[in-house]
Amino acid sequence: MEKKIALQMKNVSKRFPGTLAVDGVDFEVREGEVHALMGENGAGKSTLMKMLAGLFNDYTGEIYIDGNLCKLHTPMLAKEHGVGMIYQELSVARRISIVENLLVGRLPKKNGLFYDKKEAVRQAKELLERVGLGYLDPNKPISEISQCEAQLVEIAKVLGTNPKIIVMDEPTSALSSEEVQRLFKIIRALKEQNLAIVYISHHLAEIFEIADTITVMRDGRKIKTYPVSETTNEQLIQDMVGKSVKEFYANKESHVGETMMEVKDLTRWGFFHHVNFELHRGEVLAICGLAGSGRTEIARSIVGVDPLDAGTIVKDGREGTYKNMTMAIKSGIGYLTEDRKVMGLALTQSISDNILVSIIDKLSKGGLYNPKDHSKIVEEKIEELEIYPPQPGRLVNALSGGNQQKVLMAKWLATDADVLILDEPTRGVDIGAKQTIHKAVLEYTKKGNGVILLSSDLPEVVGLADRAIILREGYITGEITGEEITESSLLMAANGEGKHVS
Repeated sequence: MEKKIALQMKNVSKRFPGTLAVDGVDFEVREGEVHALMGENGAGKSTLMKMLAGLFNDYTGEIYIDGNLCKLHTPMLAKEHGVGMIYQELSVARRISIVENLLVGRLPKKNGLFYDKKEAVRQAKELLERVGLGYLDPNKPISEISQCEAQLVEIAKVLGTNPKIIVMDEPTSALSSEEVQRLFKIIRALKEQNLAIVYISHHLAEIFEIADTITVMRDGRKIKTYPVSETTNEQLIQDMVGKSVKEFYANKESHVGETMMEVKDLTRWGFFHHVNFELHRGEVLAICGLAGSGRTEIARSIVGVDPLDAGTIVKDGREGTYKNMTMAIKSGIGYLTEDRKVMGLALTQSISDNILVSIIDKLSKGGLYNPKDHSKIVEEKIEELEIYPPQPGRLVNALSGGNQQKVLMAKWLATDADVLILDEPTRGVDIGAKQTIHKAVLEYTKKGNGVILLSSDLPEVVGLADRAIILREGYITGEITGEEITESSLLMAANGEGKHVS
């Protein structure tokens, strides 16, 4: 028996000045279905879902929920009609408690005046249990839990509004492999409750594991809708990019040379301990581990963002540590952070300003700096990273996520650093942007530079890394090289099986 249509969008369009972002799209989702919405960044997926979320009051076309025509011109109207949105960029407030985040705008009242703390905690615990976080204290501030836990709190918050339709935009971007499976368990339970789920992700493996149906968008238009069982990775990629993609990860040639940097006995108590490794010229060295293993903490301490308790770094014949990011940059080390919007980019500044910000001191003359004098650098990086639109003066917050990430990569390539630490360099970007960034990484190492890659995208590690060291609970426990780097070998090692160092 065919399930009832929960959501139907008919001939919907949304125009921005100079751009038709969504062009006459038809889209429907049935009860108890996970419907994947796929496409490159800029394809129109987010705009389509923002219409559903009530963020635009000037869209055209019709939206039906449970067969009823709805005018979703405000977020409140969307919520009242049962639309729940889980955005990639978390909306939780880090300084307040979990319970206040979960029940914002609907805290239970006592005697009609004051909020009932006991009842609020009870409701919060119920919601936390639904996403496997029953062990958390609801009174704890969000700032004291991990990014992964915050992502699951975000999901619990939406579930608390009792939605009919849930939109999940890159919900696994901050989750470990174990937490992804926990989320999938939650999604399957929601399907059993007949909820309609729109699932947006750039991880193809996730789509084939959790989705029932796929709709592909490109250039603001719907290209195709088909059951997951009737397509393949290759066909899906071809539909998204508009051309055949025979091999997503390029066959890289090894250019590994002499040692260029060495870390000795790096320790930050409680995060990582006695970490030792070398980085060679022309090498992509991956540091792999499950969430909480200490990967990002090592990167932050190497470049001086977080303090070290012990250990030294040897580079260019000098041994010591960096007290801050400025010292690391002067030493030729760049750090592409995993959180581009909070730490990586100045969103309200231009593409040009963001690319040049880390080299202002080099470009200044007599204490004066004029970005127009260095437009050639910006133009070269825009072309190299295929940043679109190629407008140096365009504000970064007006770019798609993939193009923002390219700007962040361009920023660090512009420094001429000979070591780049890349923390989740392609998280949440589309296939085209991922290919461009990978190409830039390979070109960078061909010049004799070194890359330290931190990525939870296992195919990315397999496709780029010359060597992978395994981190578990803050300790290096193994090393895998060359053709022995496979998804299965990385997973086994990260989980405490397979190859280990002595």
